[in-house]
Amino acid sequence: MQQDYVTIQTPEHIQFTYELAGVGSRFLALLVDSLIQIVAVTVLGLLIAYLEALTGFAEGFRNTQIANIPLIPLLVLSSPVLFAIAYFIFFEMIWAGQTPGKRMAGMRVVALGGQRIGFAESAIRNILRLVDFLPALYTAGIFSVFFTSRYQRIGDLAAGTIVIKERLWEPPESRGSGAEAGDIVAPVDHRDKLVCQARSYLGTLSREELEVVRRFIQRRDELTAGVRTRLAEDIAARLYDKFPALATHQLSSEVLLEVIYQADRERQAQI
Repeated sequence: MQQDYVTIQTPEHIQFTYELAGVGSRFLALLVDSLIQIVAVTVLGLLIAYLEALTGFAEGFRNTQIANIPLIPLLVLSSPVLFAIAYFIFFEMIWAGQTPGKRMAGMRVVALGGQRIGFAESAIRNILRLVDFLPALYTAGIFSVFFTSRYQRIGDLAAGTIVIKERLWEPPESRGSGAEAGDIVAPVDHRDKLVCQARSYLGTLSREELEVVRRFIQRRDELTAGVRTRLAEDIAARLYDKFPALATHQLSSEVLLEVIYQADRERQAQI
């Protein structure tokens, strides 16, 4: 029986509930990624054809500077299949489980335990796209998503991954219940300054700590007021000492986490 949501407990014994991404949203992400790849492969193909015509590729390959290009990267760039696999792995590594298509659709690939996927998981799930594609047009993958409890295609089953929907960050001014009475909530211009200060200290946080902050911000609206407050205080208590520049602003626990989360998003956007 399929489930639309999955609950994951972190090593810190904090539970988060995620909405699983279904066929529709995954197809939209794949369509965007496919269009990007088609454009990229077309441009590369034209470039290779131009170099071939310019240098007499077939006859004078060994006598040109092209001979110095490493063979493996050249094969990846010239093969649509290898290029597609490399495309997915590359973006899932630098964007923590997202590709341009997944980012646009508000989705992310995570491990079954909720943690960020590593190179091995990304490589397995994307190499097995060749199996998911069989016999054509991702038929095997679509059937697998339909008939597995966590909407996993064959690559996800082998890699131990799931695809979840991700909520976008909203500033505290856009919500009526972002902070309790007595909390000091940063105005927009002041908050931007705090985000800039927080970015200087992101390097002190581990990947797991950043993941916990991200999960809380994206799933806090699903929590009751009491649980939300206690959870924010528990997470923030471990991070206050790592952001000394923010300590003097007397921020509430939740606003501190918002600032850290936004600082991390801005850093990833510039990678």
